[in-house]
Amino acid sequence: MTRLLRPFAIVFGCAAAAALSGCYVQSIQPSYTDKTITYDASLVGTWVSDEDEEYVFTMSDTTRGRYTLVSDQGGSQARFEAVLFQLGGSAFIDIYPEAPETENTFYMDHLLRVHNILRLEMDGDTLWVQDFDAEWLQDAINKKKVRVANVPLDGAILLTGATSELQAFVGKYAKSKEAFSEPAKFVRSN
Repeated sequence: MTRLLRPFAIVFGCAAAAALSGCYVQSIQPSYTDKTITYDASLVGTWVSDEDEEYVFTMSDTTRGRYTLVSDQGGSQARFEAVLFQLGGSAFIDIYPEAPETENTFYMDHLLRVHNILRLEMDGDTLWVQDFDAEWLQDAINKKKVRVANVPLDGAILLTGATSELQAFVGKYAKSKEAFSEPAKFVRSN
């Protein structure tokens, strides 16, 4: 399993696990900079959840290191901007939802699109995806073991710090097993 793809698998697995549990760690700012962006052509393709075939992710390359991710959950699709980056010796993907197609400015004025940071790990046609574990992070914040600007949101945590603060946090815990959810396994379908 290559280091770059290993984090990608973790990211999608975490996203699926988070979607089921409703506990997320998200951020207002991106967790990457131009210096940390990387590219892996093997991420391009369609990935199906090993546990629930209703979760399907398709990655397409838009520019090196920047992808379009289409999430299909039982026929309902959503599009995300996805940026692959490296921190702390691990691969991550930062996903950010595209704005919904609507001309209702009042509605759009009340939406807050946020980033989700996923760790990836890939081995051939298998991808493991993990996201930060919200319960672990809240406990670590409460015990003052982790200091990161945040706002707790009913089972979720919204990180509010600048990109530099996010990068320090992600880099510090990049290899930590307890900081991340159980990996979700995805298998390439094309």
